[in-house]
Amino acid sequence: MKLLKKLVTLIVTFFWIPLYFIVATCWAATIGLRKRRQKPALVWGSTPIINNSYWARAMKSSGFISETYTTDFYSSINKREDWDRLVSEEFSWALHPMKPYLGFLSGLWSYDLFFLSFDGFFLGNTPFQFFQSFWFRLAGKKVVVMPYGSDSYVYRNIRSTGLIHGLMMSYPKAALKQDTIQKQVSYWSKNADVLFSGIMGPDGFGRWDVLAPTILYIDLDQWKPSNRKSNADGVNGSVRIVHAPNHRGFKGSEFILDSIKKLQAEGLKIELILLEKLQNSRVKEILNEEADILVEQLIATGHGMNGLEGLASGIPVISNIEDESYMLPLRRWSYFEECPIVSGTPENLVDVLRKLITHPHLRNQLGDAGRNYVEKYHGLDSARFVFGEIIEFLQGNRESLINLFHPLLGEYPNRSPKIVHPLVKNRIVD
Repeated sequence: MKLLKKLVTLIVTFFWIPLYFIVATCWAATIGLRKRRQKPALVWGSTPIINNSYWARAMKSSGFISETYTTDFYSSINKREDWDRLVSEEFSWALHPMKPYLGFLSGLWSYDLFFLSFDGFFLGNTPFQFFQSFWFRLAGKKVVVMPYGSDSYVYRNIRSTGLIHGLMMSYPKAALKQDTIQKQVSYWSKNADVLFSGIMGPDGFGRWDVLAPTILYIDLDQWKPSNRKSNADGVNGSVRIVHAPNHRGFKGSEFILDSIKKLQAEGLKIELILLEKLQNSRVKEILNEEADILVEQLIATGHGMNGLEGLASGIPVISNIEDESYMLPLRRWSYFEECPIVSGTPENLVDVLRKLITHPHLRNQLGDAGRNYVEKYHGLDSARFVFGEIIEFLQGNRESLINLFHPLLGEYPNRSPKIVHPLVKNRIVD
């Protein structure tokens, strides 16, 4: 039986690879001869990360055809209505292994600008992964590549040894695939029309076209500022600390739990709420109604989507903002000096939490500044701006994107007053 399966696989491979190459090449060439749309159609995929849904909605509201087209979606944390097209639901007449190949051809026909991760567009795990750019160019398409993590982290290229160790704690198998990941990083770093990498830029891409601390944006209509504004100081009342312990090694969850135990041993009243295996709707509820402080991550430099959710909810957020080799360029050439996230590490978290717990007025200051910060830089209107400018660049209407968020040369950071907060380089000043 095993021999028969191998024989069938060899036969299918022998005929399928040259056939698909011929079909895809002819298909792309035919599309390339079509008259260009006056307004390009955008697609976001093909990995089902929730950011794609946010980005697609932002540009749809600007009048673009803008859709997600992904393999499937993560039903444990997201809902079907968050997504547009799923390749798993299309081509009912085809065998499941054929669907990614058909999805690529369908997307090539339907869209003009492709916003992808380093996974590529459906063909990342196929023999054709390094033909994608050839077909995109033949069809007259443009590609913007934005990493999300496991698609592009090559551990040996990461500058922070702490981050490498945190990743190996959470994702040890990725260390065995470095050569494979490196190939796709090199391929798309060379062939993408725009590379928008956020905080991950220094970790092995060798290129970024837009300098910004993150590529993440959030729908502020869905994330309302908290009305809780607790005056509890750990003595007159309990302070509620929230943490999402997914990717525990990457986030340093064990240090967070240990720090809270130490503070409780000092006699401070603290309640810990873990955001684990919850739908986004429940996470919103907790951050809006129950939380006083969000501790996001202590190992990786910067912040993720959960950090934005905390800021949007108007509560203070703690993340690791210590490594100046990452942060100095972002303070100098982007808007990050305005960010009110409190820097915390495994070594100083007890002290940082103690200051926030015992000073409710400071928590409220930071919460208000955090909401103002995401309203200025990370709402869907900000996404519309940055992707709108990227589209202008792709259409030849901008020379460069490198100073898009420059605090002196960029228009966007100066469109409204700078965010005022009490931190100095993201640290609490005594």
